[in-house]
Amino acid sequence: MNHLAIDNLTFAYTPKRPTLKDVTLKIPVDSWTLLYGASGSGKSTLMRLLAGLLPKYGGRILQENIELPNGLTVAMMFQDPGMQFALDTPQHELEFALENLQLPANEMPARIEHALKFCGIEHLRDRQLATMSGGEQQRAALAVLVAMDTDILLLDEPFASIDNHNRTLLIQQLTLLQQKYHKTIIVADHDLHGYRGLAKQVIRFENQRAELLDAAASDALLKSADQLAATVHHVKLPTASDQPILTLKNLTIEHGDQKLILANDFSFFKNQTTLLTGATGTGKSSLFKAITHLAAYQGTIVYNGQDSQKIKPRRYAQQVGYVFQHAVDQFLSVTVKEELALSLKKGRNPYFDEEHLTAALKLLGLSELQERVVYSLSGGQQKKLQLLLMLMMGQPVLLLDEPFSGLDLHSLHNVVDLIKASQKVYPQTMIIISHQLEGLEKLIDRHVKLADCQLSYREEF
Repeated sequence: MNHLAIDNLTFAYTPKRPTLKDVTLKIPVDSWTLLYGASGSGKSTLMRLLAGLLPKYGGRILQENIELPNGLTVAMMFQDPGMQFALDTPQHELEFALENLQLPANEMPARIEHALKFCGIEHLRDRQLATMSGGEQQRAALAVLVAMDTDILLLDEPFASIDNHNRTLLIQQLTLLQQKYHKTIIVADHDLHGYRGLAKQVIRFENQRAELLDAAASDALLKSADQLAATVHHVKLPTASDQPILTLKNLTIEHGDQKLILANDFSFFKNQTTLLTGATGTGKSSLFKAITHLAAYQGTIVYNGQDSQKIKPRRYAQQVGYVFQHAVDQFLSVTVKEELALSLKKGRNPYFDEEHLTAALKLLGLSELQERVVYSLSGGQQKKLQLLLMLMMGQPVLLLDEPFSGLDLHSLHNVVDLIKASQKVYPQTMIIISHQLEGLEKLIDRHVKLADCQLSYREEF
């Protein structure tokens, strides 16, 4: 058998509504296959079924027949790579994975070196995984799969936190892996640019079904994605009338001996939405952690004219909110309904009265998920819930770290519409780290780029 066969598959997390229904597919081995569709449409679910993680860890199969070619091994990279790490550094993760495969000890060093080099993280081998950026963690997780020399690689949003330059490099490396070593690569991605000419087949997930696109439709879809990704959007530079709300004075942020950010006198401005970009690992998330006093820094961070260190921690947390890169780190309750109740109780954003909250839940596709455990939601559903909860909290300043990762373009547009509607009633200052740039043109007022340790305003993104 030269393909993965899925015949009449139906799967449900809850009895009332299957996530996948009557899905029949043939996925060829030794090729690229691209999965796309709205958040929560079943892409990650299918991958977990192929990897053997479901229904062991949740849900139930109502009917199914999944056949893998004899002898082929399968490994999966999760949408949130931090969830699959067991140890503290990439080196230890790689050693642990190879020990579990019972690889002879004398073969491990070469295999580890190859994987680290392949993913461009030789310099990170001994870094604490917990201190890495999301993009660095994604590359570390990919290195484990490469080292394992798995036949079938299931990659769930593998580039969600990676800048476009490194995304292109990794796609090139994966292409080499597929063509030279005859791997089967199945990728779920909301961002479809860069796959034209690579993906042998494209599968669309919609309305509980999975549909194989024909060659002409696939090419048109991927061509359009490439054109959209190449679009340049223009924004204005700050003006003399802009009012600073966060100012970095003589600020130095370091990681070990490496300087990440040097800012002598740099301001973000009140009631503006500022996009913050920069290559993976340059220190964008570290800046957010410094601003929220979750990481050490040298110098002064001024909030509304006052040294932020002189503001009582509780009061400062009520002024500056932080939307974490990984949504699950933000949740405090078990179900969607409980999370909403908590934010309603603690939140201060007047926009979210009963009518607007009901409309927001419908817009984000969360209305029917209120009894679901938050950890059983798809990555995109978790992101939408997280953003809604933090908007409800209503801090005057909101720092958002990759809030759009894992969102399809339709979901992203809905999120942008919600933010804009909320801001009309309750203006907030937002600083957004995002490698996802398509669809943000209606939202972004200013663009700041971090490069060579320096922050600077740019006129386009």
